[in-house]
Amino acid sequence: MDEAYPLLQLPLWIDLLAIGSGALAGAANALRERFDIIGVLLIAILMGLGGGIIRDLLLGLRPVAVSNQAYLITAVAAGLASILLLRLVVRWVQLFALFDALALALFTIVGVEKAFLFDAPPAGAILVGVTAGVGGGVIRDMVSDRPAEIVLQGSWNATASLAGASLLFALRAAGLPAEIAEAAGFAVVVGARFASLHFGWQTPEIGDVLEKVPRRPRLRRRPGGGTGGV
Repeated sequence: MDEAYPLLQLPLWIDLLAIGSGALAGAANALRERFDIIGVLLIAILMGLGGGIIRDLLLGLRPVAVSNQAYLITAVAAGLASILLLRLVVRWVQLFALFDALALALFTIVGVEKAFLFDAPPAGAILVGVTAGVGGGVIRDMVSDRPAEIVLQGSWNATASLAGASLLFALRAAGLPAEIAEAAGFAVVVGARFASLHFGWQTPEIGDVLEKVPRRPRLRRRPGGGTGGV
């Protein structure tokens, strides 16, 4: 490992907090979609554990979700808590947004740091962080039989994760303490996510981008073999 990226063994509670936030976000979404109890628990487990499982597989590791029972217990407990607080979860839309932003930020930061811990290069670490951040949501959407949110025009999700992961890398490369870099990356992910929701910022569609690209004038052939502009 390069000395520019000092190793930091993240405490277990941060990983469990990420899982709990992801599970609560998934359960809240499933409750709003009127899933049954089994469906709510399933979505909670998949969104709580999905990002971490994808992260570990990308790093060539055995997923900790299947080797440490605390991870599954946390996801199930979060799902059950959402069911017990059904009225609050369904009516308070901001609650879902809060859990969703926390899960996105925590999985991103943990993903980047764990990638550094296992000697991933900077670009690979950022990729692992972003994939871990959005992975649970992708699995949730696939199981819910709808297009993945990250491939559609909408509020910043993967974009927020990428911004936070990139900042974390940049600050670590600049030699700042890992804790400060992580706090800054976390704040950027959460801030960008909430700002996009509050101000209605959306990722552009490819058609919108192409419309802004200057077009070259078309040439037409004149009689006699010459060409001219239209």
